Amino acid sequence: MKQNLIGESPAFLAVLDKVSQLAPIERPVLIIGERGTGKELIAQRLHYLSKRWDKPLLSLNCATLS
Repeated sequence: MKQNLIGESPAFLAVLDKVSQLAPIERPVLIIGERGTGKELIAQRLHYLSKRWDKPLLSLNCATLS
């Protein structure tokens, strides 16, 4: 992963903890949140920590579908 996610707020650390919990699970994940909150970075981190890290990442911006 090219960038590291850096933060120390309890909310941010909770998100990183959840990413670590979800990474081993081989299921699709829907990441929701306000524009500009780093959803794409979280998706990349989740992919990097998963068993499929060496496979392509499919990231879809649902806002573009409407």
